[in-house]
This record gives sequence, C-alpha cells and structure tokens, in this order.
Amino acid sequence: MSTHWLVRLLDRFRPPFGWLPFGLLLGALACLAFSVLDVGWVSNDGFIGPIMVVGFVGTMIVARRVRRPAVAWLLLIAAGAFLALFLVADLWPPWRVAQAGTAAVSDFWRIRLALFGDRAAGWLAAVRGGGRSTETVVFALGLALAGWWVGALLAWSAYRARRPFLGLTLAGFALAANTFYGQSPIYWAVFFFGLAITGGVYLTHLYRELDWQRRGIDYPAEVRSDLLIYAAGLSLGIMSLAMGIPAINFRALAETFQRQEAVVSAEQTLARAFAGVAQPRVDEGAAGGGGLPRSFLLGGGPELAETVVMTATLRPDTPVDLSPYHWRSVSFDVYTGRGWTRSPEREENVGAGEIIPPATAITAPTIRVTQEVDWRFDRRATRYTLGRPSIFSHDVVAMWRGQEDLVGVRGRNNAPTRYTVETTIIPAAPEQLRAASTGDVPPEILARYTALPDSVPARVIDLAFEITAPTNAGPLSAYDRARAIEGFLRQYPYSLDLPLPPPDVDIVDHFLFDLQTGFCDYYASAMVVMARAVGLPARLGVGFLQQPADASGIQTVRQLDAHSWAEVYFAGYGWIEFEPTAPFAAAAPAARPAASATSAPPTYTPGGLPLAIPDRAPPRPEPPWALLLGFAAGLLVAGRLWGRRLVASLRPRYAGLDEVQAAFARLQDGAAALGHPPQPGQTPAEFSADLLAAPAFDSPDASALRPAIERLTHHFAARQYGPNKEGKSEAAAEWRAMRSPLRRLVWRRRLGPHN
Repeated sequence: MSTHWLVRLLDRFRPPFGWLPFGLLLGALACLAFSVLDVGWVSNDGFIGPIMVVGFVGTMIVARRVRRPAVAWLLLIAAGAFLALFLVADLWPPWRVAQAGTAAVSDFWRIRLALFGDRAAGWLAAVRGGGRSTETVVFALGLALAGWWVGALLAWSAYRARRPFLGLTLAGFALAANTFYGQSPIYWAVFFFGLAITGGVYLTHLYRELDWQRRGIDYPAEVRSDLLIYAAGLSLGIMSLAMGIPAINFRALAETFQRQEAVVSAEQTLARAFAGVAQPRVDEGAAGGGGLPRSFLLGGGPELAETVVMTATLRPDTPVDLSPYHWRSVSFDVYTGRGWTRSPEREENVGAGEIIPPATAITAPTIRVTQEVDWRFDRRATRYTLGRPSIFSHDVVAMWRGQEDLVGVRGRNNAPTRYTVETTIIPAAPEQLRAASTGDVPPEILARYTALPDSVPARVIDLAFEITAPTNAGPLSAYDRARAIEGFLRQYPYSLDLPLPPPDVDIVDHFLFDLQTGFCDYYASAMVVMARAVGLPARLGVGFLQQPADASGIQTVRQLDAHSWAEVYFAGYGWIEFEPTAPFAAAAPAARPAASATSAPPTYTPGGLPLAIPDRAPPRPEPPWALLLGFAAGLLVAGRLWGRRLVASLRPRYAGLDEVQAAFARLQDGAAALGHPPQPGQTPAEFSADLLAAPAFDSPDASALRPAIERLTHHFAARQYGPNKEGKSEAAAEWRAMRSPLRRLVWRRRLGPHN
C-alpha cells in the first residue's frame, strides 16, 4: 500500500532519535514559556515562545550538521542576537510596506531601528543618572536572548553533548526564578518536572543503546518501552504528590532571602531600572489602561461645572498671546482602537530652579513665558503648563520617551499645590510650518507617532487620504494636511450627552461613520489617527482648556474644562497644538504678538469647502438567530440521514490501493462504462476474457488493447494471489498505454447507437 503523505512528511523531517524525545523536551520548554507568559513581565512578550522554539530547533540542526563547536556557537550567537533584535524592535514589515518595494522596507527598518535605539538610550540615561525608568525594551531584549539561549543549550546538551539533563537543569533554574520572582502558577513547574524526567531518562537510554550497538552488546528490545513506562509512571506519581500534598511555605523562605542586605540593594537598583516590568501605570492620565482619557465628562452632573480644579495667572509681561495653547499635563502615543495608553517612559529628577533639557532637534527661536498655578482639586502631583516646561520653583520629575521626547512633569518630595513655572513657546507662522518637511522629522519620532494598529478600519484611512488629496495647485504640505483634517472634523456636532462606545468597535470609526457626534476625545482621537494614516507624526494631548481671566488676571479652571486635543510634530519646531473639537476656536497655529490679542483669533480655512461628512452608516442588522438555528437543525438531520453516504462519495476512490490494484480497478471502471461491469464470483482472468469478447473490441482501434489488458490481468493476479508483489511500475505503464484507447471506446459507445 502507498504511504500517507503525512507519514512521508514526518519521516522526511524526523528529528534525531525520533519524535517522542523531541516532543518531551519541547513540551518541557513550553512549560517554561507559558510560565513566563503567565507573569507578563512586559506587555509585548509574545515573542518568548517562538524564540525558544526556534532556538531549540535551530540548535538541533546546527548541532548535527556543523562539526566544529566554535563555528557552531558563532552561528548560534549571531542568529540569536539577530532574531532577538528583530522581534523586540518589531522589524517585520507590514504587508503594505513589503508590497511597496525594497526602498520602503529599508526605510521602515531605518525608523524602527532608530526608535529602538532611542528607547534603549533613554533607558540607559535613566540608569546612569540614578533615575527611574518604566521603559521595558532593554528588559524585553534580555528576556528574548535568555529564551533563545535556554532553548539552544537544551538542544545542544540533548543532541550534541548527549547529556540532556544539563540543559533541562538550566531550564529548570530559569523556571524556578520565574516562579519565585514572578509568582507564576506552580503547576507549570510540576508539568515541567514530569516532562523533563521522562524525556531526559528516555533520551539517555537511547544513547546507551547506541553504545551497546557499537560494542556489539546484545540487549532486549523491550527495555526501551519498559523504561519509558516506568519513567512516565514515576513522573506522574511525583506530579500527583506535588499537586496534592500541602505546599512548602515558599513565601517565608523568599522573605528570609530577600531580607539579605545585598539582595535588598540589588532589588532597589533593578526596581529603578526596570520600573515598568510587570507593573501597571497608576499616574494621572493613564486612561484606565487604554480607554478614553476624558470619558468622565460623558453624562457628568452639574458638579463638573462647579468644581474648581485650579487657578492660574500669567505674568503681565508675557510678550505673546497664548490663546492657542492648553493647560497640558501629559501626552498619549499608543492608539489601541478602544482608546489611548502610554508607552514606557523614563523618569529624571530635576531640582528647583534647574533647567529641563530642551530638545536638540528644535532649531526655531523660542519665547519664555512665566505662569503661577494653584492646584486646588486634590493632592495629585501632575504639573499643568502652557507650552513646554523649562524651570519649576520646586523639585519635579520629568518623564521622557527615549532621550529627548518630554511627556510631562510631576512634582516630588511632597510637591506644593502652588508653584511657578517658566515655559518655552515657539511663535511659528503658518508660512514657516508649510515649509517644514516630514522627511526632516527624526526617524524615532516618525516610528513612534505614525504607528497604527492593524485593526483600524480601511474606511478611516481612505477618508483621511480623501480629505488630504492633492489640489489643482499640487500636493498639500504637512501643515495644510493637518489643517484640512482639523477643518473637516469641526463639521461634526458636539455633545456630552453620549453613551460610552460599544466594546467591539474602533472608537474613531464609530465616531466618524456611526455616531457622527462626539466630545473632545472623539475629535482628538480622529485627528491623530487620520494624521498618522497620511504620514504625519501626531499624538494626543490632555489637560484643560484656558479660561478668560478676571480683572485680577486670574484664570479659574473647572473640572468641566478638562479637554484633549491633537498635536502634530513639525521638523525644527516640535509639537504644534491643533483644536479639532467643534465648539472651541480653531486658533492660529502658534502664539501671536500680545498687541493683537484683542482681536478675534484667526482661523484656518482650507482651500475650498472641507469634504462633507460621510453618510451615516446603516445600522448593523441583527443576526437572524431563528433562521440560523433552523438551518443548524436541518444540517444535523441531513448529516444523520446522508452524512455517511456523502463522506463515502468524497473519499478518494483509489485510496489505500497500490499501483497494481489501482490500475486494475480503473480497468474495471472502464469496463462498467462499456456495459460490462465485473460480476460477482468472477476471477480476474474470467473478467478479462468476458470483456475482450465484447463487440466493442472487434474494431481495429481496440486490437491494441488486448495485449495490454492481458498483461495487466496477469500482474494483478500475481499481486493478489501469488508471492510476487512486484510489477507496480509495469502495471502503471500498462494503464497509461490503454487509458486513451479505452476512453475513446467509452465515448464512442455513449455518442453512437446503443447495442
């Protein structure tokens, strides 16, 4: 009989010593991977399983094919480092980038590597300066490298050194450390122990069998199966005891170990360096881990308009009009489809009166502005400023993404609620911003702030390109594209009387096409997502709206004034605020001289009227559950009545037959088509004689079939009833020779008059 294709495939790629020890070792490695995933050391830890498996399988291949250990390990070191960097830096290009050609892929790799370098350098700056960092990219890289080496050393010890328990011991120590520090479930360690004992014992015995064979020592074949049964039984027994008996008080042992002075010092250092590892963010503006930052405004009561959160005064000598700016706290950079969250950051302590380092990429001239803020709502340490903060009157913590991307500032050392801050403002005119090119934006900014999840619906991206399409005068500048998106969104009506978005929708798509009314989070999210879709680096800023000052020059800001907006990066100028929310004035893109502050702020009007709001999407039809249930019931009944018959009809007709049997079966099918099917009780020779006596074989065309049919019958009889099992190639050749003439006889009978 012919071998099934799956069996042939398994035989072709059969690992050394078979699939059983390979599966046991890989299962033990999988227990370690699942234990790490259960802890969730970093948010993007999905690479740990694949990199362990690739390290294990790749090393198994290298261990057998590369004779010199030094060369083998050089290959493994290079492959492990490359794969770890590739996965952690997310260098796999999306399909749309791959389709665009080599240049697009190279550019994608350039900006992704720049982002990785910026994140790693930011972490290093925090560690060197004694600061705190929630950046996890270095930890993730170390985790990926560790996973690779655990898998690689397990395969090397098992298939090259022939000492599988060395690699299993290393994997066991890694699992113990993960269980100890990460508090992962103990059952992964129990499963690992059972698989490791069984796999290690079985593979060790296979090596002994090889030695016995080389020395010519006779041994019973049953030893292998007996040993496997005993090892598996012992492992299952120990696993059952480990799961059933009272657990050892590991917590007490851990506390004793952790009280050691050296351990305490090391853990404090690691806690600062890897503050973002397996620790959720809890500071202001965290958006609940990925929701809408200002969702508390929806359905809020009158207390929002009555609760004063802060008062603020601008120094009377302020040389510019600050109406385009918001009281800003932090920015969000990661769009999840359901809302916003913040990527890992580093923290740097800045003393009172010290200057927060400015971004070196900003080359435009700046203006310094001083503000006095009195925060009254609660004891939060978040600092609110107009413009980029530079100097505070008290000790603060500056939060950074990478090296120079300032996220926000919060107070430290029991920070006062009243503080003075000096900020920098960039008074850029629209003509200057139109001249700024996205090609000059730092690649790490492009990589971080143009990223969108694959879940963003295509119609959102299509709408963004339609809004920013070239005009008769040519393509729009980056500034004009941003203003076009802003102007389009300001057509949507504003309301706070809205429910939270459904849990299964993209919020920007829901706002643009379904709800078509919204509040600040919807407008700002839509602008940031559409700006990123057309290649503009953009982020979401949160804080409060400015309020008119009273006679004393004091602004009173209430909880209802909480707000979010869009910020777009322009090379040489940094982040420029945009206001897409309809009820609030779309002010000039930057500060104007204070002398012009008495006039109404200019607004930007794109060339021609903005694109109209798309028609509201029709409501999603409810699934016809009754019809679906009836259809399912009908399928069950039909399967019961005709299922076996249908399966039989779909099964390959000649499955399980070798070449001789299949050729003779095809001949019988052809005879049936000629009106001479095989009869019950006929021998192969009787069937052939009856067929050759048919009138159809009297024609000259059929004379060539006679010897071929006789030879095939001879091969079939020898195959079925005699000791000769050969003749497969001859039978296949006989069938190929008679197939076309037999087919012509069949068609002649079908098309001609019936006998």
